[in-house]
Amino acid sequence: DSQGYKYVAEGRVLKVSKGAFIVIKGQFSRGLYKLQGSTVIGSVSVSSSSDQDSDTTRLWHMRLGHMSEAGMCILSKRDLLCGQKTGKLDFCEHCVYGKHRRVKFSTTIHKTKGTVDYIHSDILGPSRVVSKGDARYMLTFIDDFSRHVWVYFLKNKNDAFSKFVKFKACIENQTSKKIKHLRTDNGLEFCDSQFNEFCERNGIVRHRTVRHTPQQNGVAERMNRTLLERARCMLFQADLDKSFWAEACNHACYLVNRSPSTAIELKTPFEVFFGTPANYSDLKVFGCPAYAHVNDGKLEPRALKCIFLGYPSGVKGYRLWC
Repeated sequence: DSQGYKYVAEGRVLKVSKGAFIVIKGQFSRGLYKLQGSTVIGSVSVSSSSDQDSDTTRLWHMRLGHMSEAGMCILSKRDLLCGQKTGKLDFCEHCVYGKHRRVKFSTTIHKTKGTVDYIHSDILGPSRVVSKGDARYMLTFIDDFSRHVWVYFLKNKNDAFSKFVKFKACIENQTSKKIKHLRTDNGLEFCDSQFNEFCERNGIVRHRTVRHTPQQNGVAERMNRTLLERARCMLFQADLDKSFWAEACNHACYLVNRSPSTAIELKTPFEVFFGTPANYSDLKVFGCPAYAHVNDGKLEPRALKCIFLGYPSGVKGYRLWC
């Protein structure tokens, strides 16, 4: 009205115009004037023919169970739609509700400059079988630059914070570097006030995933899969009880750090992280028989038959089960 437009409603049709130029046209329906076509402010007015084409296209779209515009175009060209022509399909909200899907997840490349800059973490569990150490969860930390992985086994999810503090102190002391970024999901064990305050106090930037979107924590999720796949294979090969799953995962972690990775140009995580190749001369088969030296008396056996379960951290020896 302020711009000089006139409006008139008669014969159940509302028109807004300026001279002969019709800007808005609406049809009366259920107590309201429903807009026909689109609002035009410019040199082109609402075209009744285009409205009819749009209505025809939308009608056939609904008749054909919300078929795509391309599909209707094919049928129309074959003259199978009662001689009617379809055109461009307007926005259909029902198709959004019925056909909405996630877009393809792109591969994110973290351009980390060195080790310890960016850490991925995730918790696996709870396991239906309790490990020999009464653990039900496995916590992993992966260095983005080297793809070196560390595993910790938890009795409860609430232990994640204390394990992270332990991991941070150990890794920063060994490398003289600071953890700058930490990527996790939105699990409560990673999002409590104690965890958040600790990261803020130490200048660690948190990167979290969108809810129900594990793809955004793909490095940690893929590592968990790799560890479990290897652990299952070793348990089946050794014919050991499922309660040895933590020992198998720990040994799998030891071997993954010494296996070539496509993410780091087929180098091994151990080599990239420590700068020297790993030593493979002491490798043994998981679950193989092992004879431990004992001295329980002059007439007692000098060896005890055990099962090899891996390599203990910080000990120059083997982890055996009697």
